[in-house]
Amino acid sequence: MDSTTAFRALRDVGAAAWFGGSLMGASGLNAAADAAGGPADRERVVSAGWAKWTPISRAALAATLLGGVAQLATRRSRADVVGVGLTTAAVGLTAGTAVMGSKEVPETTVHAVEWTIPALLAGVILSGLKR
Repeated sequence: MDSTTAFRALRDVGAAAWFGGSLMGASGLNAAADAAGGPADRERVVSAGWAKWTPISRAALAATLLGGVAQLATRRSRADVVGVGLTTAAVGLTAGTAVMGSKEVPETTVHAVEWTIPALLAGVILSGLKR
């Protein structure tokens, strides 16, 4: 396996894990928390779920970014530029959700950002398809 293949695999597996977890969080975890009861119970469920996901998310984020940047450095294709750009945007939004979670931000805003992350990551995955 050459280095380009390894970098692509690193990026794609990281993006797939990050995409799946983000989508599950935005859809399943939030719905489960809504069913948990009142606001205190909801907050407890959401916080516990995201806390368990965070280390995996960070590893997936790092793999996606590292693989994408390494691929860009070796190939310098337009698709790689797009992929790194989308990854960078997803990194920013992921960090933003952590900040929003610790402040008084409307729930609708947080949910909109949570849904944007998997959309960006779908773009990362699609940018790696062979043309």
